[in-house]
Amino acid sequence: MQTSKKERMLSSSVTVEIEPAYERAIATTAQHYKTMVAFVSAQMQRGVDYGVIPGTKKPTLLKAGAEKLCRLFNLRPHLELLHSVVDFDKPLFHYHYRCSLYRGGEMVGEADGCCNSMEIKYQKQKYKIYDLTNTICKMAQKRALVAAVLSSCGASEFFTQDLEMNSEFRVRSSELEGRDWTGGAS
Repeated sequence: MQTSKKERMLSSSVTVEIEPAYERAIATTAQHYKTMVAFVSAQMQRGVDYGVIPGTKKPTLLKAGAEKLCRLFNLRPHLELLHSVVDFDKPLFHYHYRCSLYRGGEMVGEADGCCNSMEIKYQKQKYKIYDLTNTICKMAQKRALVAAVLSSCGASEFFTQDLEMNSEFRVRSSELEGRDWTGGAS
Protein backbone atom coordinates (compact mmCIF):
# COMPACT_ATOMS: atom_id res chain seq x y z
CA MET A 1 0.00 0.00 0.00
CA GLN A 2 1.45 3.36 -1.02
CA THR A 3 1.12 6.43 1.11
CA SER A 4 0.69 9.84 -0.45
CA LYS A 5 3.24 12.61 -0.08
CA LYS A 6 0.76 14.52 2.11
CA GLU A 7 0.30 11.51 4.44
CA ARG A 8 4.08 11.05 4.75
CA MET A 9 4.52 14.73 5.57
CA LEU A 10 1.78 14.65 8.20
CA SER A 11 3.09 11.51 9.84
CA SER A 12 6.66 12.81 9.96
CA SER A 13 5.72 16.27 11.27
CA VAL A 14 3.33 15.10 14.02
CA THR A 15 4.70 13.54 17.16
CA VAL A 16 2.02 11.99 19.28
CA GLU A 17 2.59 11.38 22.94
CA ILE A 18 0.40 8.65 24.30
CA GLU A 19 -0.35 8.32 27.97
CA PRO A 20 0.78 5.02 29.52
CA ALA A 21 -2.82 3.95 30.19
CA TYR A 22 -3.63 4.32 26.49
CA GLU A 23 -0.43 2.53 25.48
CA ARG A 24 -1.60 -0.44 27.58
CA ALA A 25 -5.06 -0.21 26.01
CA ILE A 26 -3.56 -0.21 22.53
CA ALA A 27 -1.38 -3.21 23.37
CA THR A 28 -4.35 -5.04 24.92
CA THR A 29 -6.52 -4.34 21.90
CA ALA A 30 -3.79 -5.52 19.53
CA GLN A 31 -3.39 -8.73 21.54
CA HIS A 32 -7.17 -9.25 21.56
CA TYR A 33 -7.23 -8.94 17.77
CA LYS A 34 -4.37 -11.45 17.40
CA THR A 35 -6.21 -13.84 19.71
CA MET A 36 -9.39 -13.51 17.64
CA VAL A 37 -7.55 -14.15 14.37
CA ALA A 38 -5.76 -17.21 15.78
CA PHE A 39 -8.89 -18.60 17.43
CA VAL A 40 -11.15 -18.12 14.42
CA SER A 41 -8.68 -19.81 12.07
CA ALA A 42 -7.79 -22.66 14.45
CA GLN A 43 -11.01 -23.43 16.31
CA MET A 44 -14.06 -22.15 14.42
CA GLN A 45 -15.57 -24.71 12.04
CA ARG A 46 -17.64 -23.84 9.01
CA GLY A 47 -21.11 -25.33 9.29
CA VAL A 48 -20.82 -25.68 13.07
CA ASP A 49 -19.66 -22.32 14.44
CA TYR A 50 -20.47 -20.17 11.44
CA GLY A 51 -22.30 -20.53 8.17
CA VAL A 52 -21.69 -19.00 4.78
CA ILE A 53 -24.72 -17.63 2.97
CA PRO A 54 -24.16 -17.62 -0.82
CA GLY A 55 -23.68 -14.13 -2.21
CA THR A 56 -22.61 -12.54 1.09
CA LYS A 57 -19.24 -11.18 2.10
CA LYS A 58 -19.11 -12.27 5.74
CA PRO A 59 -20.01 -15.57 7.35
CA THR A 60 -22.86 -15.65 9.85
CA LEU A 61 -21.95 -16.45 13.45
CA LEU A 62 -23.96 -19.39 14.76
CA LYS A 63 -24.88 -20.14 18.37
CA ALA A 64 -22.11 -22.73 18.77
CA GLY A 65 -19.51 -20.19 17.64
CA ALA A 66 -20.91 -17.55 19.99
CA GLU A 67 -20.66 -20.03 22.87
CA LYS A 68 -17.03 -20.81 21.97
CA LEU A 69 -16.18 -17.10 21.97
CA CYS A 70 -17.83 -16.77 25.39
CA ARG A 71 -15.57 -19.53 26.71
CA LEU A 72 -12.49 -18.00 25.08
CA PHE A 73 -13.04 -14.59 26.68
CA ASN A 74 -14.45 -15.95 29.95
CA LEU A 75 -17.91 -14.43 29.42
CA ARG A 76 -21.03 -15.63 31.19
CA PRO A 77 -24.27 -14.85 29.36
CA HIS A 78 -27.40 -13.91 31.26
CA LEU A 79 -30.70 -13.85 29.34
CA GLU A 80 -33.63 -11.71 30.44
CA LEU A 81 -37.09 -11.85 28.89
CA LEU A 82 -38.08 -8.21 28.28
CA HIS A 83 -41.39 -8.72 26.53
CA SER A 84 -43.52 -11.52 25.20
CA VAL A 85 -46.82 -11.95 23.42
CA VAL A 86 -48.45 -15.35 23.70
CA ASP A 87 -51.79 -15.23 21.93
CA PHE A 88 -53.13 -18.65 20.96
CA ASP A 89 -56.26 -17.11 19.38
CA LYS A 90 -54.49 -15.01 16.70
CA PRO A 91 -52.04 -17.04 16.77
CA LEU A 92 -49.14 -14.69 17.59
CA PHE A 93 -46.05 -15.56 19.59
CA HIS A 94 -43.37 -12.93 20.11
CA TYR A 95 -40.32 -13.01 22.40
CA HIS A 96 -37.86 -10.18 23.10
CA TYR A 97 -34.75 -11.09 25.10
CA ARG A 98 -31.72 -9.16 26.32
CA CYS A 99 -28.42 -10.98 26.68
CA SER A 100 -25.95 -9.43 29.11
CA LEU A 101 -22.40 -10.75 29.12
CA TYR A 102 -20.48 -10.79 32.39
CA ARG A 103 -16.82 -11.33 33.20
CA GLY A 104 -15.99 -11.67 36.87
CA GLY A 105 -19.19 -9.97 37.97
CA GLU A 106 -18.77 -6.98 35.64
CA MET A 107 -21.15 -6.55 32.71
CA VAL A 108 -19.03 -6.10 29.57
CA GLY A 109 -21.75 -6.00 26.93
CA GLU A 110 -25.36 -6.60 26.06
CA ALA A 111 -27.71 -6.84 23.11
CA ASP A 112 -31.33 -7.63 22.37
CA GLY A 113 -32.88 -10.25 20.13
CA CYS A 114 -36.47 -10.81 19.03
CA CYS A 115 -38.39 -13.47 17.18
CA ASN A 116 -42.05 -13.88 16.34
CA SER A 117 -44.40 -16.31 14.66
CA MET A 118 -45.13 -13.90 11.80
CA GLU A 119 -41.63 -14.27 10.34
CA ILE A 120 -41.64 -15.77 6.86
CA LYS A 121 -39.68 -18.86 7.86
CA TYR A 122 -42.28 -19.83 10.48
CA GLN A 123 -45.19 -19.12 8.17
CA LYS A 124 -43.76 -21.62 5.65
CA GLN A 125 -43.39 -24.48 8.18
CA LYS A 126 -45.37 -27.70 7.78
CA TYR A 127 -45.96 -27.75 11.54
CA LYS A 128 -48.73 -25.89 13.28
CA ILE A 129 -47.40 -22.67 14.76
CA TYR A 130 -48.30 -23.94 18.26
CA ASP A 131 -45.66 -26.63 17.84
CA LEU A 132 -43.01 -23.99 17.15
CA THR A 133 -43.46 -21.70 20.17
CA ASN A 134 -40.38 -23.09 21.96
CA THR A 135 -38.35 -22.79 18.76
CA ILE A 136 -39.41 -19.14 18.41
CA CYS A 137 -38.49 -18.45 22.04
CA LYS A 138 -35.07 -20.10 21.64
CA MET A 139 -34.43 -18.20 18.39
CA ALA A 140 -34.95 -14.88 20.21
CA GLN A 141 -32.47 -16.01 22.88
CA LYS A 142 -29.95 -17.08 20.23
CA ARG A 143 -30.23 -13.77 18.41
CA ALA A 144 -29.61 -11.84 21.63
CA LEU A 145 -26.59 -14.02 22.49
CA VAL A 146 -25.02 -13.77 19.05
CA ALA A 147 -25.54 -9.99 18.90
CA ALA A 148 -23.99 -9.52 22.35
CA VAL A 149 -20.99 -11.71 21.48
CA LEU A 150 -20.42 -9.97 18.15
CA SER A 151 -20.23 -6.53 19.73
CA SER A 152 -18.53 -7.48 23.01
CA CYS A 153 -15.83 -9.71 21.53
CA GLY A 154 -15.00 -7.50 18.57
CA ALA A 155 -16.10 -10.29 16.25
CA SER A 156 -18.02 -8.11 13.79
CA GLU A 157 -14.97 -7.90 11.56
CA PHE A 158 -15.12 -11.66 11.12
CA PHE A 159 -18.85 -12.43 11.29
CA THR A 160 -22.31 -10.99 10.92
CA GLN A 161 -25.68 -12.11 12.25
CA ASP A 162 -28.94 -13.39 10.80
CA LEU A 163 -28.11 -12.98 7.14
CA GLU A 164 -30.68 -15.64 6.37
CA MET A 165 -33.29 -13.07 7.40
CA ASN A 166 -31.73 -10.46 5.10
CA SER A 167 -31.75 -12.88 2.16
CA GLU A 168 -35.44 -13.62 2.80
CA PHE A 169 -36.09 -9.88 2.92
CA ARG A 170 -34.29 -9.38 -0.39
CA VAL A 171 -36.45 -12.05 -1.99
CA ARG A 172 -39.64 -10.52 -0.59
CA SER A 173 -38.61 -6.95 -1.45
CA SER A 174 -37.78 -7.95 -5.03
CA GLU A 175 -41.33 -9.34 -5.34
CA LEU A 176 -42.66 -5.93 -4.30
CA GLU A 177 -40.50 -3.75 -6.59
CA GLY A 178 -42.41 -1.20 -8.57
CA ARG A 179 -45.38 -1.20 -6.21
CA ASP A 180 -46.84 2.26 -5.51
CA TRP A 181 -46.31 2.76 -1.76
CA THR A 182 -47.57 6.37 -1.79
CA GLY A 183 -51.20 5.39 -2.17
CA GLY A 184 -51.35 7.13 -5.53
CA ALA A 185 -50.19 10.50 -4.18
CA SER A 186 -47.27 12.12 -5.93
